[in-house]
Amino acid sequence: MAPMPTQRHSVLALLLLGVALSPFARAAEKLQGFYSGSGGISAQVHRVLLVEFAADGTAILQQKWHDKDPQTWHANWKQERNKVTITFDPTKHNPVPDPLILNIKHGTLIPTSWDVTALGVLGPPQLTPFGGKVPKVTSVASCQSLNTVDPTRDCVTWGSNR
Repeated sequence: MAPMPTQRHSVLALLLLGVALSPFARAAEKLQGFYSGSGGISAQVHRVLLVEFAADGTAILQQKWHDKDPQTWHANWKQERNKVTITFDPTKHNPVPDPLILNIKHGTLIPTSWDVTALGVLGPPQLTPFGGKVPKVTSVASCQSLNTVDPTRDCVTWGSNR
């Protein structure tokens, strides 16, 4: 005997509800363009980390430790659901840091794996979107460093005297 149409609809509705409630059905949080964070257990190990994500998959990271010159890295990023992986570009005189892996939770980037030599034993601070609506730029490939005076005005480009 064939099931009645109402039973078929009930089974289908339960299956759809199960799929919708599964962890795989959750939509990934959208990555914003500019993030910042600071921290350290003492002044000697305090630093500020700024990251700008561009729409083309390029990124620029700038870290400023207390009483030291800023470090700047060019990188590429990819997002898979709520996981962001930042892969650093090679440079002439420095070893390439291991990828920085972050999870997005309620809009905050939470580091889960990093290069200890580059980003410290305790790792980078949690990163929150920079205040206000800062649109994601197309690319940061031509950036020499971030414009830390006013991050909403983009970056300092190679050969620029800003």
